[in-house]
Amino acid sequence: MVRSYLKSAFRNLLKDKTSSFISISGLAVGMACCMLILIHIKDELSFNKFNANLDNIYRINWISRDKSGINVYSSTPIPFSKSLTLKIPGIEKLSKVFQRTGEMESGRNDNSAVKRFQEQNVYFSDPGLFSIFSVDFIEGNINTALTEPNTIVITDEMARKYYGSENPVGKSLFYDNKLPLRISGIVKKMPTDSDLKFDFLISFETVYQVETPQFADFIKNDWTFAPCDTWILLKPAQQPQIIQQALNQHLQQNGTERNHAMNSVVLQPLRDVHLNASTVIGNSSSGEMTYIYIFAGIAFMILLIANVNFINLSVARSIEKIKEVGVRKVLGADKRQLVFQFLGVTIQTSFIAFILAFILTEAALPVLNQLTNKQFTWISWMSFPNMLLFVLVFFVTGVLAGLYPAFYITRFNMISAIRGKTGDYRTKNRIQKFLLVIQFTISIVLIIGAIIIFQQIQYLREKPLGFQKQQMLVVPIFGTGAFSFGLQIDAAMRRRMNTFSDELTAYNRINAVTASSEMPGQGFVRGLIIPQGYSERDNMFAPWLSVDYNFLQTLKMKLVAGRNFSKTNGTDFLNAFVINESAVRSFGWGTPENAIGKTFVRGKMADGKKGQIIGVVKDFDFNSLTNPMEPLVIDVNPPRFTEFAISIQPDHANETIQRIKQVWDKIFPERVFEYSFLDKDIDTQYKDRESFSRMIGYFAIVAVLLSCSGLFSLAFYLAVKRSREIGIRKVLGADILSIVLLLSASFMKMVLLASLIASPVAWWLMHNWLQGFAYHVRIEWWIFIFASFLTVLISFITIAFQSIRAALVNPVTSLRSE
Repeated sequence: MVRSYLKSAFRNLLKDKTSSFISISGLAVGMACCMLILIHIKDELSFNKFNANLDNIYRINWISRDKSGINVYSSTPIPFSKSLTLKIPGIEKLSKVFQRTGEMESGRNDNSAVKRFQEQNVYFSDPGLFSIFSVDFIEGNINTALTEPNTIVITDEMARKYYGSENPVGKSLFYDNKLPLRISGIVKKMPTDSDLKFDFLISFETVYQVETPQFADFIKNDWTFAPCDTWILLKPAQQPQIIQQALNQHLQQNGTERNHAMNSVVLQPLRDVHLNASTVIGNSSSGEMTYIYIFAGIAFMILLIANVNFINLSVARSIEKIKEVGVRKVLGADKRQLVFQFLGVTIQTSFIAFILAFILTEAALPVLNQLTNKQFTWISWMSFPNMLLFVLVFFVTGVLAGLYPAFYITRFNMISAIRGKTGDYRTKNRIQKFLLVIQFTISIVLIIGAIIIFQQIQYLREKPLGFQKQQMLVVPIFGTGAFSFGLQIDAAMRRRMNTFSDELTAYNRINAVTASSEMPGQGFVRGLIIPQGYSERDNMFAPWLSVDYNFLQTLKMKLVAGRNFSKTNGTDFLNAFVINESAVRSFGWGTPENAIGKTFVRGKMADGKKGQIIGVVKDFDFNSLTNPMEPLVIDVNPPRFTEFAISIQPDHANETIQRIKQVWDKIFPERVFEYSFLDKDIDTQYKDRESFSRMIGYFAIVAVLLSCSGLFSLAFYLAVKRSREIGIRKVLGADILSIVLLLSASFMKMVLLASLIASPVAWWLMHNWLQGFAYHVRIEWWIFIFASFLTVLISFITIAFQSIRAALVNPVTSLRSE
């Protein structure tokens, strides 16, 4: 019996190839989209779960309250964590993690080949890290690997990079042209689903040898500067709330008076770091749980649209079998047998679509990898849990979607079925129409969302930021990500920097060369400030940028009052400050002109930099556009410089870069040459949102195509049900156009109804999403009109094709049973 059903189902698929293609391809595309989204969601939810101690690992987040508001940081001051394991018994292990970029050089003190690279994932830590996180050792002793100063643990990937197939344990890597580090261990590279990713781990005490003595003493003892993440492992069954309370008591007892007024700490579980900490400053992940919910919703909607199509097309195709159902009933077939027969057809179709979906998923993986910046492969996503999810998708689609058409077609009266009658088209297709309205509502919401998200991303890219970002080459002095607090520029280095600038400005394709502590978009260090009219007790903090004399001029920033920094003045590097317009408003100084000459202190009153305001620069966007404008303090402070900004002409850029490299290698032979373009660096801030925009756009296209295929199937269904009416109208003189308009009218009403439902829903969703940006586009009325018009146009073309087919049928064929 089952074999007979399967043979019959296979013959039916081959008989109507067009409907079979639409049914199978639509369902396969819907399943493939769902699979791709599930792969991404499952990967995001799996982050950090490989750690054996996951449930007991917490990061201590540092909360700072000042006049500008409340900020939460992922890092804490170094002295805060001193002796915490002894003072708070509930803490089993503690580890400080201090990130510091720098050069690594092999072969300087041994017989290995000399290799030198600028490295980003360099961390200073202590042995407690290996007790907290699951790190797999290949070589070395896990208990002693980082106990001694000047020791380093490297990953197997870095071992191959610097030493090939040699065992590097015991050899030395020269770090940042400062000191040799003995390799004491090799570990496996951290998994891709880890938020803690390192290539090098250096013993923590070594950091005090690497930094200048002044800065080393500062970070070792200062309670307001928070440079390192602090991770703790709680003892089993220990309540984190109790530990958090004890940590805050420790802060109150040992911190400074400013800490008592401004700071507190909060514990954040490791399991929340990836998707629930995007607002924490310094957090390695920008992921948000909101986007997981959005993608899960899209997966559900795409699969729903595909299932609705499948149901509607199955019903439409089953109408053609109405006489066969009547004959089978006359011959004694009961309802159960008929249901199994039609269910067999849908399951077989669903299974073919399921196999095709696997092929489409594998083919689309490169696109998913590009959008998510991940490396999914066939092996990585073909895991047992994933297969269970996909099989669930298959059963939901094949069985549930097949039940409605099966019961729908077997419910007809035997006599009506034999005569081929399927009932009044005005009352018997309400469910199909309702499902179609849902389809197009979802599609229009996705279209509107895709347009608004695209507009916002373009706005972020094209909004004037108040400075020149095009053709601006950024060259790090101490490598990408170097810390401006390090005070590494001494008199000798300053002279070399001046020589570098002079040689480059002599080249006719370079407009200007300047230097700074950071560049816009990189995040500026916040420092204590004391403007005139305030005291140190007011605890005012603001972003602090140190620049060379020609920085404002080179980046074409506009002064609205006062003057720029000047070498000829002689003392600007000692006592001159420039602030932005937001600072003037924040300090209550009225107009920019009133701010000129005001006294100003950057730092503590006892030992801070004292001077006066010499200029006010027009507000420029130095932060991400997701954040509002802040007060900004600018001074000339060469020891903080970390990078050059080089304005170049647009033509022959590659040749210009090669010239810059030649000069660099001559003046800074001990440093690796790196560069980037400022506009590209700024755009990187919005890379995740741009990928989100593209994914929404792709899924909107898929939703529209699937909805149109569903419309095609329903148009076919109604054309079959109204075939006699169409035949009679043609006999009475109706032309093809009038029949097309007759069949299209009801569908256009459904699409317009979907537009009316979708528009307020889309507005509400997009309005809430845009609130996450300090600067955003307006939601224009034309977007809703355009989305509705586009949907109506595509729908009409789809319906017209099917309607013309119905109108061209010979009326004799339609009426012969009468």
